[in-house]
Amino acid sequence: MQGLVVLTGILAFVSFKTCGSDLVTESLNKQLLRSAQTAQGLPIPTIFLALRLSSDHNHAIETNYLNRITTDLHNDIQRSLSQRKPVVGLLSQYTMCLLASCTDANSVTFTVNDQSSASLITHLKRQMHKEKESIEHSAKPLSNYFDFSGGILALCLAGVRVNGHLTSHLVAAVQRGSLSDAGVECSTDTLAMAGMALSCEKNAGFYPHHAAALGRAISKIKARLETTRPDFHIGNQYSTPIAVMVTVERADAQRGTYQNPRALASALIGLQTKSYLDLKNINCQNEKNNLVLEPAVELDLVPLPTQKAEVFVEVVKSDQQIQTYTVHVPMGASLLYALELLQAENTAFTFKVQPTQWGPFLSNVNGEHARQSDRRAWLLLSDGVPLSEGKISFAIVSQLTSPTQ
Repeated sequence: MQGLVVLTGILAFVSFKTCGSDLVTESLNKQLLRSAQTAQGLPIPTIFLALRLSSDHNHAIETNYLNRITTDLHNDIQRSLSQRKPVVGLLSQYTMCLLASCTDANSVTFTVNDQSSASLITHLKRQMHKEKESIEHSAKPLSNYFDFSGGILALCLAGVRVNGHLTSHLVAAVQRGSLSDAGVECSTDTLAMAGMALSCEKNAGFYPHHAAALGRAISKIKARLETTRPDFHIGNQYSTPIAVMVTVERADAQRGTYQNPRALASALIGLQTKSYLDLKNINCQNEKNNLVLEPAVELDLVPLPTQKAEVFVEVVKSDQQIQTYTVHVPMGASLLYALELLQAENTAFTFKVQPTQWGPFLSNVNGEHARQSDRRAWLLLSDGVPLSEGKISFAIVSQLTSPTQ
């Protein structure tokens, strides 16, 4: 058996949509609860938001997860603020988590470099001011338009009168079609987040004279999101699935395609035809506490089969330099395992990964870095087609020819 994996230095954005039955919703709910109990590393805000927006709850697990957010994630954000790192995305998600738990975001404070403490909302507004300055000076936000939109949305949901220039910059970017980075087609996730941010602003009514422009931008976003592939996906199935909150269909949740906790979280929100906009009216009183998590079933580890596949790995760097390698891996092994084996067998091939909420992020191949700050990433292709799953989920069965990443 032979397969070809091409690692190409290019940024790609993708996403999906789905909908399902009550049984599917309950299954996703329980999977997320188990993930909240067992996941290592920093807590994932999207998981908590999905659990809180659900109609069914397990208060004990949700409370424990919120405690991790207000300690572990809080401390991580404070360290980043002390190091002057842009954290508008995490500040936005933290704010929405507090809103989801009916906690006043102004009651949470950060003390940075022994300076006087300031509230979470104050720090988010400061970060958004830096984003605005970056757009005005370099025509792009300091982070990206997904996080920029999330900042507007979080402030709006918290009842803060958002600086009109922030909204105007987002509207202008939508109308120009410039929400994307490095000339790559804009992701539906960024469009969806921008749509929610602008919808919140329009509903808030702080700037009545902007209502018409907001309406036109929202209509343009919805038109883009309703353009789907024949298999009822927007873009593809494995990226950040925020778009399910805006446009939903039946499909892969019922087949169990989505296994990543963050993907499951966003899918659960979409399955219940909700979005982050529903955080505005969340009510923590008289909630159901009806979800019971069954004990986890321990499965015996199944050894990898002895049959092996010959995999060709072709690395195409940004200067178009091509390097080709061969490695033999057990059938059913993950792509990440194949890359690790190749690196162990061939000193000419090197790669590094960084942990993220989505799993390992391919940060370096043969000395060439992928950095979010530079809007550069490695794209995994098989026969010219992006892989349908991540490096851990994608299994080598025969030829590596499966759609999406």
